[in-house]
Amino acid sequence: MRELENVIERELILQPEGPLTFHWLETPTSQTPQDETATRPAELETVVTEHIQHALRYADGKVGGPGGAAEILGVNPSTLRHRMKKLGIPYGRN
Repeated sequence: MRELENVIERELILQPEGPLTFHWLETPTSQTPQDETATRPAELETVVTEHIQHALRYADGKVGGPGGAAEILGVNPSTLRHRMKKLGIPYGRN
């Protein structure tokens, strides 16, 4: 079950505006496009941080409740806050 959650979370990161396609799960062809191998992928923490920040901007900074970033990302608000704290993403009143 956790593996399925990881696959879905990765697709959400790769396709933040949807739809979820899971193209990267397909069997690779014998030839890889040159531009894919030419650039080094970003670290996962960087991608997750940017995705959460994008959701927060979309939700006007709201973490929980209707229309909040947690709802947009499909996670529990306390889970999102924990991940934000771990990644150093500020939230709440300053």
